[in-house]
Amino acid sequence: MTHAQTPSLVDKIADLLDWRREFAPQKQWAEVESELGTALPVDYKELLTRFPGGVFRRITIYSPVANEQAWTEYKYNLDQLLWILGDEDLEYLDKVNYRLFPEPGGLLPWGGDGQGGTFCWITESADPDTWKIAYYSQGADEWSEHPGPVTKLLYEILTNKGEDNILGWDFRRLPLEYVPSPLL
Repeated sequence: MTHAQTPSLVDKIADLLDWRREFAPQKQWAEVESELGTALPVDYKELLTRFPGGVFRRITIYSPVANEQAWTEYKYNLDQLLWILGDEDLEYLDKVNYRLFPEPGGLLPWGGDGQGGTFCWITESADPDTWKIAYYSQGADEWSEHPGPVTKLLYEILTNKGEDNILGWDFRRLPLEYVPSPLL
């Protein structure tokens, strides 16, 4: 099997979830990246070009490209999360050395855990494909990191059968499922 024939993690995620639907984003990635003021990781773009966003085994990933309504929702959620994380009264960043996007190296949210937790890229590098992931657990009131990329973290969560994961959740009783975004 050549490198070009090697299944990507997005292919493996689609197989795990038995996702066979065709999906064509209505917004262009170049437009989204221009409006955000940053390039985004290739694997994330591949994932959300194949899936319309939604909930992957309790992990919510909003799509900025599904359609204009999805972009509006994505941008609203991004702005809200940046405001909440930066609110000094809430102390999310008090005990860590993180800044917020668009500051250099700032946290750029991309998903949530459905229980108040947030996933963010740590935008330290000019190459978004090398960005690590910071996860804030609302229940534990702490930050942890994953080397990335998003698809590797998502694949690990989807294939996990215990508590050894960034969330610390016991996945033995959580179904392996994907619920597409209702914004389509």
